[in-house]
Amino acid sequence: MPNTTNPSNLLDTHIHLWPGTSVSPTNHGWMTPGHQLAKCHGISDYMSTTQRTSLVQPSGFVYVETDRYLPSPAPSISSQEVEAIKTQNEGVEGKARKKLEQWAHEPLEELKFLRRVVEGTPSEGDGFKVGDGEKMKGCVIWAPFHLPAPLFDLYLSIVEEVAGKKMWERVVGFRYLLQGIKEEAEMRKVVKSPDWLANLLALRKGRGGKGWTFDIGIDAHSGGVWQVEVAADMVEKIRKEEGDGRDGRVKFILNHLCKPDLSHSTPNPRWLSAIQRLAAQPAVYMKFSGAFNEFGTQAPSSTSDVLERLSFYAENVFAIFTPERVMFGSDWPVCNIGGAEGENSWGVWRQVVEAWVEREKQWVWRDWKKWVWWRTGIEAYGIEGL
Repeated sequence: MPNTTNPSNLLDTHIHLWPGTSVSPTNHGWMTPGHQLAKCHGISDYMSTTQRTSLVQPSGFVYVETDRYLPSPAPSISSQEVEAIKTQNEGVEGKARKKLEQWAHEPLEELKFLRRVVEGTPSEGDGFKVGDGEKMKGCVIWAPFHLPAPLFDLYLSIVEEVAGKKMWERVVGFRYLLQGIKEEAEMRKVVKSPDWLANLLALRKGRGGKGWTFDIGIDAHSGGVWQVEVAADMVEKIRKEEGDGRDGRVKFILNHLCKPDLSHSTPNPRWLSAIQRLAAQPAVYMKFSGAFNEFGTQAPSSTSDVLERLSFYAENVFAIFTPERVMFGSDWPVCNIGGAEGENSWGVWRQVVEAWVEREKQWVWRDWKKWVWWRTGIEAYGIEGL
């Protein structure tokens, strides 16, 4: 167990959970038979891991959606039905609602699981005890941003009902993974569409005017650095649509350093250029997370080797964003796949982040490390009561 100084608070801004009843390809399309993560990963497992691997314990965490299975890219709802919904045709809307619920069965099951967590009503295989839900300070859930705006709004009304009042109040933002789109033209078509832009802009109205965030999940390593460039184009377009910001600004939270290729030591200048464009926009944040799975077959076993390979990316992220827009995230349990210590990777990554922030001597104000450990996450997600 590392001998380490203890930050006053630690908010883990990126973890995933699922019950033992949701570990097949029909629950998560990526969870193939025999997959390392195809077993229950509950709050009890998470807390057991943190307690086993680190003297420093999280004060709380942010749950991030787990890419649940969808049977098709979109539900079978015609454009004529969408137009009828716009005119508040209750009969058509009711039928569309049922189709949406059937199509998004698994994301809605995910919400039911989260509701049990928050309300303290565990079912068999959920992996948590009554009271554990207090650790879950916020939830970033999935929503179909690619659908026509009337269907997006209808889906949110379904979600609010399924989640229940207590769980709905924990929803701090949304994520729609873009990293799975492998063709640049296709991704550009999605993020430039009027419906996508309208649905993103609608986030400003959430939480009684506080607004919901949008987590950007892109992959410069496996998908291509063009994904970061397309994301920068998207954010710039949204800022243009927002104008002077009088009606608020959508907060964007970049996941996992945008997954740079860490399998070799040669940095990618296109990654840096795109990151600079993103950081130039207000209300854009970066998660210092997810690096273990970008080293190739496995991350280096020593903290110093991890830091050496990360140095170009970490140095630039901290210099460009400043600590006030960088937040700690573990990406548990996904970090276990690429981490050299397997099931103990949470503690190793926390140690890597600590080693990095301790070496950043150029930041002269005394409390800057607090931003990385918890204050940035609190501010970005609008979380209260850590």
